[in-house]
Amino acid sequence: MYRLGEIVSTTIVGIKPYGVFVLDRNGRKGLIHVSECDDGYIKNLRNTFSIGEKIKAIVMEDDGDKKFSLSIRSLKETKGDLHQYPKPSNLYVGHKKYWTKAHYISGFKPLEIAMEQWKKEKLN
Repeated sequence: MYRLGEIVSTTIVGIKPYGVFVLDRNGRKGLIHVSECDDGYIKNLRNTFSIGEKIKAIVMEDDGDKKFSLSIRSLKETKGDLHQYPKPSNLYVGHKKYWTKAHYISGFKPLEIAMEQWKKEKLN
C-alpha cells in the first residue's frame, strides 16, 4: 500500500478518454484521471501519452488492495519536493484530496484564523 503523497514510477498499460491506466512494479493497477494528467487541458490523451511509457506521479488515493489513483498535475505543481508544501488538505472535490498551493499554508487555515478574529470582534 502506498502512502498519500508518495512518488511512484509506473508504466502506462492503457489509455481511455477519461484517463491513463498504469501498472506498478508489483502488478497493481492505477488510474490517472484526465484532470490529473496535466495542469492544463488535454484534448486527446493518446497524443500526449503512449502504451509502455514510464511515468512518475504522486499517489492521491490507495484502497490498500489492488487499485490506486495518481496525479501528474500535483507532481508538476510541487516539482516533486513535497517537504515545502503542506499535507493534503481535507478539502474534497468528489472523493479526491488536493495538495494546497504553497501560498495557502494549508487548506482553509487563513480563513480559520480570520474567522477567530472576526468572532472576537463581533462578540465583544
